[in-house]
Amino acid sequence: MLVVFFVCFAFWLALSGSLAPLHLALGALSSAAVAWMNRDLEMVSLATRIAPRFLGYLPWLLKEIVIANIQVARLVLDPRLPVDPVVVRFHTTLSGDLARTTFANSITLTPGTVTLDVEGPEFVVHAVTRTMADLAGGQMERRIAAVFEETTR
Repeated sequence: MLVVFFVCFAFWLALSGSLAPLHLALGALSSAAVAWMNRDLEMVSLATRIAPRFLGYLPWLLKEIVIANIQVARLVLDPRLPVDPVVVRFHTTLSGDLARTTFANSITLTPGTVTLDVEGPEFVVHAVTRTMADLAGGQMERRIAAVFEETTR
């Protein structure tokens, strides 16, 4: 709980840009409230377990974002404009809320794809082309499962 307080307070200080006593008091009060309300969550231990693997996932995700940007640019610049929008539904084997949220956000961060809905294990994704929709299912899900120590198909 103390770690959460100090992280929140440091974040408050960084964003407020003021060291006035009133701001410091409000920041300390807000940080204490957040730490107290989240006292039963084990986010700190979760973060320390996941952080190294997540940092290994980020370069791969950034590479996929760059590749998708190039694909979208080619689509837009092509005089034929070979856009074939598709909405796909698929089930994920990811069971944790944080893992599914990371998966949904990773899909949305990738240009040409947007996660429209997540209902339990079912994802609804819009993609500019069928090829881009295929990104949603395979390697990304396996990499996220590895980050969160979950099993996949």
